[in-house]
Amino acid sequence: MTAAEADSRVVPVRGGPRPSRVAGVRLLGRYEGSGFRDERYLVERSDRQMVLLTRLLYLIVENADGRTSTDLLADRVSRAYGHRLDPDDLVRLIHEKLGPSGLVALWNGARVGQRKADPLLALSVRGVLLPASAVRVIARTFAPLFHRPIILAVLASVIAFDVWVVSTRPATAVFGALVDPIGVLAVLVLLLAATLFHEFGHAAGCSYGGAKPGPIGAGIYLWIPAFYTNVTSAYRLNRAGRLRTDLGGVYFNAVFIVAAAATYLWTGWAPLLAVIALSHLEIIQQLLPVVRFDGYYILGDLAGVPNLFGHVRPILRSLLPGRRSDPGVGQLRLRTRVVVTGWVLVTVPALLIGLGILTWNAPRYVAGFWDRSGELWAGARELIAVGEVGAAILMLLSLLAITVPIVGLSVVLARSVLHVVRAVRARQTASSPAEEESMDVVKGAADEPPSAAEFTEDKMLRRRVPPSRHGWRHGLYYVSSGRINVGPSLAEQREQERIARVRTTLSGPRRVVTLSRKGGAGKTTTTLMLGHTLAMHRGDRVVALDANPDAGSLIYRVRRESPATVTNLLGERDLISKYADLRAYTSQAPSRLEVIASDDDPTISQALGDRDYRTVLDLLTQHYNLILVDTGTGILDNAIQGILREADQIVVVMPPALDGARVAAGTLDWLDQHGHADLVSSAVAVINTTRGRPRWVQLDEIENHFSSRCAGTVRIPWDPALDSGAAVDLDDLRSGTRDAYLELAELVAGGFTANRWSPVSVADPSLPVKGVS
Repeated sequence: MTAAEADSRVVPVRGGPRPSRVAGVRLLGRYEGSGFRDERYLVERSDRQMVLLTRLLYLIVENADGRTSTDLLADRVSRAYGHRLDPDDLVRLIHEKLGPSGLVALWNGARVGQRKADPLLALSVRGVLLPASAVRVIARTFAPLFHRPIILAVLASVIAFDVWVVSTRPATAVFGALVDPIGVLAVLVLLLAATLFHEFGHAAGCSYGGAKPGPIGAGIYLWIPAFYTNVTSAYRLNRAGRLRTDLGGVYFNAVFIVAAAATYLWTGWAPLLAVIALSHLEIIQQLLPVVRFDGYYILGDLAGVPNLFGHVRPILRSLLPGRRSDPGVGQLRLRTRVVVTGWVLVTVPALLIGLGILTWNAPRYVAGFWDRSGELWAGARELIAVGEVGAAILMLLSLLAITVPIVGLSVVLARSVLHVVRAVRARQTASSPAEEESMDVVKGAADEPPSAAEFTEDKMLRRRVPPSRHGWRHGLYYVSSGRINVGPSLAEQREQERIARVRTTLSGPRRVVTLSRKGGAGKTTTTLMLGHTLAMHRGDRVVALDANPDAGSLIYRVRRESPATVTNLLGERDLISKYADLRAYTSQAPSRLEVIASDDDPTISQALGDRDYRTVLDLLTQHYNLILVDTGTGILDNAIQGILREADQIVVVMPPALDGARVAAGTLDWLDQHGHADLVSSAVAVINTTRGRPRWVQLDEIENHFSSRCAGTVRIPWDPALDSGAAVDLDDLRSGTRDAYLELAELVAGGFTANRWSPVSVADPSLPVKGVS
């Protein structure tokens, strides 16, 4: 029995299959600038790989909360989608699409695939040169180069220098340095630096658009040594942001040319002219769209199709005479289809011709490699013996240059064989990952007769573009009395998508606990601002409970309406039978957030305990959808441990300091070791930064640590409004601070679909399981 068959024999304890979104999956919303007829949506897996989904698949992922059975989930998705989805089709989609893609399991605990893309024309023998933390520092340093005046100045300088060189310098002067071994070595070193600087451009462009670049590494692409930058997070940007990231490399080649030209005009060093000329050739090479150079990704983002090679087979099938158009081609818009078809008609013959030439010359190349490599090695040893170190190094580099293609071509050949084997196996099964096939048309849906369900807003009404609420777009709409509506900006659209995720539907009351074992970390402020954000953007009731046993200050951050405290509420709980009765014990902020004060009477000698707070939480659960709990600093306190046993999620707060981060990490360790590991995996870490950037602390490393353990990490920038310690509303904050708290609310809402108290899936002990390690 295979592992997949063993998983199919696993059944939940009770209630039938309850599809569950895999931990760590993040919904990123609509894919901007799509070239498909229907909208596509982005999902980020726990391994940071992006998956492009149709609306139907996205709705399934969005609503799979681990508590809803397949029948109810199919009804919920059907209402949102506008077409009937049968429960059997829902299970099939999860089995064949979302499960193999690592997004949704049929129930909590069921194994899913984590299929990664493995394109044939991909980097091989690769490794990391610079970690993500270092790359992000470099990216932020060079990001200002993308300001428009600087871009225009760089391009004008390149054109002016090129005109000057062509009109005043002969070709022999440009490449004169290549006749001397030392000159050749200097040119190679500078070209290597230029190529690495090219990757800095991709990272800086990604960072300038608001995404976070990953590590920079090196490998072999086909038979060419190459650097690469992980900018997968740029997919969440709009089309302009993605194109900026794609073009960032060649733009930084231009920046390098300007720097080299200025140095040449100052020093007159000849190798710089050769470097500048060869850098122009590198720009031309990178803009070729035939293979996965920069031009490939530029064309893909212009067309709105992230994976052009994924459409080669559908396009070729559609071009065959007598064959119907492939469904994968029919999903593309007409303009996009024309562009992709033209690319396929150019790329496929070019690759086949290149492969034929390579195959024809391979025996002669391999035979000559052994003779030439021996000569170069012997020559290098002789040159070292006579003291010609520069010439010896050049020979060794030549030996490396003829060896790398052999390694690269061997890997390409092995990968080709592996792809052929996989293709043969794939013919025996019908499953395919969600990235490769759309499931907009559901089996059986076309056979249903027309009904009132056809009258949906998406189908029967023209889509109304909402007006902008800020800037010149809003002014134009206001002045024209609504006649001219250019729609919201891309920033507003992203904000609205984030707010939509904050409004994730709750299937029951949710208790979110804020933790910090270090005083002064901003725990109370975080609780308050998270509560303001959730209450403002959601329509349900949100309450914040001050559970700090040492006279918490949460009530002082809102306008106090009620003198009652949590002790009064606990003592008079028998008098509360409806929400109106409970409202007399809370103070409500303009955001609609309600706050319950802790005791601040200095005469009190004994704080509330475990049972007291659990009783209060049970009472609040009857009348509120979201309960935020602001705790004290002692995690070993009896009351806090009782609150943790009742928590659905936690938010861990820390200052931007080594000791604060160490204490926060120790808090997660304690939770892991005392039966709360599920709270750690769904936790959100908050770093409250001070004014200016800390000089010695590497916040990127701290963020990476907590991002690897928790559901997400948010940095809250310093804001003068938060330093007052008085009542503060969201409108008092800077826009960047409000955006950070909105991101925090989004991350917290991303865990609303996970149920800490759902039944654990177990295997039937009567069934033997084989092949499972």
